[in-house]
Amino acid sequence: MKAHYFMAGFAALLAASTAQAQTPVPVPTPVAAPAAARPAGSPAVLSPVVVYDLGGLIQDSLAGQDMSNKLKAIRDQINRELEPDQRQLESELRAILTSSVQESQSAAGRQRQEAFQRLNNEFQQKQERLSQVMQLTERNAIDAFNKAIAPALQQTLVARNGLIAISANQVEAFIPGVDMTADLITRLNATTKTVSVVRATLPTQGGAAAPAGAGAPAAAPAGAPLPARPPAAAPKRP
Repeated sequence: MKAHYFMAGFAALLAASTAQAQTPVPVPTPVAAPAAARPAGSPAVLSPVVVYDLGGLIQDSLAGQDMSNKLKAIRDQINRELEPDQRQLESELRAILTSSVQESQSAAGRQRQEAFQRLNNEFQQKQERLSQVMQLTERNAIDAFNKAIAPALQQTLVARNGLIAISANQVEAFIPGVDMTADLITRLNATTKTVSVVRATLPTQGGAAAPAGAGAPAAAPAGAPLPARPPAAAPKRP
């Protein structure tokens, strides 16, 4: 009876320890929550302050779609890198849970269980590291997107006789006519269709960073307002 409880408890422990291992690496999607768009046919209103929907800009512009597709490809690549380790863990867990009580309590059985726990810990560390890589890649991509849209943003602001452009997700309410998102997308599509997205690497433990395509955001042309980086979304798999 005691052995039976031992096996049942161990099964529950292993199942709980691999719950995270069975979930692909979570990564946030770098898209701000869309603000209320200007209704079709709503006339532009001359205003010193105009707004734009960053989420809609990423979703509907060619440059934003290009960035999103490249980020998805990197995300899929990361998940593929985790699949072999995950399958190994699941296979080993099934083997342990189907072993007899005597086998599980033997020296070899205990060694196998300890080895499984080590593999599971290593997998979780790898999963966390790759999740951080993906998040850094997204931040770098957003910085590149901000730089790419800066000229079109400046030109659209001038064309609308505006003095200040603000991301709509930072504004509680506005008159639809001051939303320049549609104009900005049209201008951006005519000039910029791609965004450079490179998988990042984490800084080394010694403190020397070795990012691939990472770094401080590039400066925008003088006088060109940049959209604020969208607030971080809750980690989720798209």
